[in-house]
Amino acid sequence: CNWRRITICFVKNLKLLLTRCDRLILPRRVLLPALTLLVIFLASCAPLRPELGPPVSSDFADALMQKWRDKALSINSIQGLAKLKLEAPLNNISANQVLLVERPDRLRAETLSPFGVPLLLLVADGEKMGALLPAQNIYYQGSSSPENLGMFVNLPLPLSDLVGVLLYQPQMIESWKKEAFTLKTGGWLLIHSGTLQRQEFIFNDMQELIEVSYFQDNDLFLKVQYAEFSESDSSYPKLLTLKIPEKYATVTLDFSDVETNGQIRPELFKVAPPAGARVVYLPD
Repeated sequence: CNWRRITICFVKNLKLLLTRCDRLILPRRVLLPALTLLVIFLASCAPLRPELGPPVSSDFADALMQKWRDKALSINSIQGLAKLKLEAPLNNISANQVLLVERPDRLRAETLSPFGVPLLLLVADGEKMGALLPAQNIYYQGSSSPENLGMFVNLPLPLSDLVGVLLYQPQMIESWKKEAFTLKTGGWLLIHSGTLQRQEFIFNDMQELIEVSYFQDNDLFLKVQYAEFSESDSSYPKLLTLKIPEKYATVTLDFSDVETNGQIRPELFKVAPPAGARVVYLPD
């Protein structure tokens, strides 16, 4: 664990918790159980790796990676409807998500309440992005930088990397050392190490990529999990889970309907404010 990050996050959450309780005029003694749970939660941040078995040859590991890459790179786009769930300290959201994603850097995401009320429309075309908040009739527009996207997506990723994750094509780091092991629970673990960073891939017994973890300075930065590959289209998973330890957040996309490589009209990725909306320009 990175204890400096833990301390900063603890202080931020403590201040927010105290502020909310003051607004509700709650006695401070009510906070003790909550603070105890928060400390336990923060102290249990170390990621667990599955128990390793014997190492495997580099030829087998390369073939495993190539099989996944060949299957994944056959996907140029997806369009589908998913249940979106965000779990984070003091912030839990459940909504419906309409997603249109196209390589290399096109994204359209419409977030709807459980009752179908539009909450957010985000469009990015590789250079620009726009985000409409229908309730306020405000349209945010600017470059598709990670900082601007992070205001609405809550994921610390550049647009092209986010598109890759959603298309079952997570970005691979530049590595100088590669290791591969069997897992005692079944499947394989591949470890790619670079300068101050590491990437770990987990494949199941069917040789499907089901998990990718990114480490920076030996701290877990992002974990992406894939599950529920359908029999009719085994190339794309129907369940995506993203874990962001720095924010203690988990984002889940559970697709009820998804199509790969369907025709998507280019104008759906056009960044343009609707008539009558107040435009707020974001930094370039």
